[in-house]
Amino acid sequence: MTLAAAPGRSARRRRAATPYVLLAPTVVMLTILFAVPAVYNVWLALHKVTPYDALGEGDYVGVANFESVLANPLTPLSARNTVVWLAFATVALRLVLGLGLAVLLQHSVLRRMRVLGVARTIVLLPWMVPPTVAVAAWKWLLDGRTGLVNKILLQTGAIPEGIPFFADLTWVWPSIVAVFVWRELPFVVISFMAGLQAISAEQYEAASIDGADGWRSFWHITLPNLRPIIAVIGLFITIGAFNNFIYVWLTTGGGPGTFTQVLATQLFTTAFVDNHLGGGAAIGLLMSGFMLVFAAVYLLTVLRRGDD
Repeated sequence: MTLAAAPGRSARRRRAATPYVLLAPTVVMLTILFAVPAVYNVWLALHKVTPYDALGEGDYVGVANFESVLANPLTPLSARNTVVWLAFATVALRLVLGLGLAVLLQHSVLRRMRVLGVARTIVLLPWMVPPTVAVAAWKWLLDGRTGLVNKILLQTGAIPEGIPFFADLTWVWPSIVAVFVWRELPFVVISFMAGLQAISAEQYEAASIDGADGWRSFWHITLPNLRPIIAVIGLFITIGAFNNFIYVWLTTGGGPGTFTQVLATQLFTTAFVDNHLGGGAAIGLLMSGFMLVFAAVYLLTVLRRGDD
């Protein structure tokens, strides 16, 4: 009995260990790609390090890097621009426009006209363009002297002289937001289209029988069914917008002056222009901490409303 039981126990142990063995490569990969850089970033934030120091070199300074970042007069401006323009304006516009376009693209008129596929392709085109190419194209379109937009406005008499959209303090942020929304909007549209297709037609038929018009059906059927998607997409694109670097950096470089500086560009400038890696790491950790708190509050609020 003892000899017969031993192989059985060994087989059970092997079966019990199998999931851990299969998960081990994934855990190792995640540790290398995420945990190690995160820990190293914390180490950088607590040391005075330059890009020219060898790995592991640097003087320990404690929280001095964080104090320097918080005392920097540029930080409040960068934080305000990040929250107001990147994390609010672009997110709100993408949610509203994305939902509107998704509803239009689901309309039966497009099917009857047999242009539904063409319309969806046109909407997806900006997402196929690399961000650097998109920014280059928009910088040409909005150029103050040779841009197509200014030429049209001048020829129609809408403006007396060309507007340098990416240099004028009045127009620079709306211009950056326009580029950002144009390039990133298709992702939101696709997500909402998937959600709309999951809503059963019976719900709309029942509402129509009860005398509900299009607006009431949208308000009482479409929006409630899309609420989980809106919650997830809203969080996802907010995090992406808050951490975004490329659109501001490639259009204005944070200018004119520091007018369009955001936290991501301040991080880059601090770390790789001023050669202060510790300060850049401190900005990155502050950004991560802020988004962690935001995500927790956001999800708790959404889940509580969902339960209600």
